[in-house]
Amino acid sequence: MAWLLGLSPYTWIMIAFMALLFLVMILGDIGGIDFDHDLGGGGDIDGGVSPLSLPIMASFGAAFGGFGTIFEYLQYGPVLTPILAAACAALVGAGMYVLMLNVFVKTQAETKVDLETLVGYKGQVLVPVRPGQPGQIVVVTEARGRTLLQAVADQEITTDEHVIVESVVGNSVKVHKV
Repeated sequence: MAWLLGLSPYTWIMIAFMALLFLVMILGDIGGIDFDHDLGGGGDIDGGVSPLSLPIMASFGAAFGGFGTIFEYLQYGPVLTPILAAACAALVGAGMYVLMLNVFVKTQAETKVDLETLVGYKGQVLVPVRPGQPGQIVVVTEARGRTLLQAVADQEITTDEHVIVESVVGNSVKVHKV
């Protein structure tokens, strides 16, 4: 037990952050609390990964402790050891960020719909469309499958009627009966 007290502070840092990494791995996140922070328009809003997410910060901390332990053992000195440890940990954190970005963000399907590409497609009315009051239609495409759209029309179109998308009006599509 005496060997525990003789461990380097860098080793204790590594142990603490490794425990946090395993906790995050097991729970997925700490109690459902979101620790990500939005930097410059990124983050969860646009589907991006924050460089300050809990797994990345814990990877940095564990790497800092691990490299600090190594550099301290190699007797790099009290000034050079934390500088080298921080530089190596920054590389590990940056690598983890790039890995998470490529694995979790870039592999996700794109959910944005370019309404202009749907002009000419047939759809079916789900919520009746009345002049001056938008309704809702569903359009089926090969690329996206079922797509729900807000629709406007110059005439009344009831539920389950088939329509054709004729143009885009703001965030809606203008339709007419088949």
